[in-house]
Parts: sequence; C-alpha cells; structure tokens
Amino acid sequence: MAQAAPPDAPPPRKRPRLRVTPNYSPDGVYPRYNPGPDAVRECNATYVQEYRPSGTVIVPHMNCYWRRG
Repeated sequence: MAQAAPPDAPPPRKRPRLRVTPNYSPDGVYPRYNPGPDAVRECNATYVQEYRPSGTVIVPHMNCYWRRG
C-alpha cells in the first residue's frame, strides 16, 4: 500500500531542464584563437609506434596548426 505525503508537506521541486547543443564548426576544426580571415590550416601526418599490452602497433598521427595565408 502506497503512503501519501502529509498535507502540509511542500510539493516536490522539479529540476530545471538544461538544453545541451553541440558546439561544432562546419569543418570540425576548433581554433583556440581567431586566426583571421585569410588563415590557412597546415597539417603534417605521420605514422608513429604505440606500445600497447597486446603489442606494438603503428598508428597515424596528425598535427595541425593555423598560419597566415
């Protein structure tokens, strides 16, 4: 049998709902600063060794930065 709250008890408070929207740019790049209107993104891609419990593997690694165009 369910018990009802006493009549003088305050009603339970509802938590405010938060709307979460993704913060993304169209090309998926997040500069830490405003690189300017003529900026160019430079990327260097290499393969590096990673040591894992299952053994050493070779994985791609990419570094990107902004430079003035």
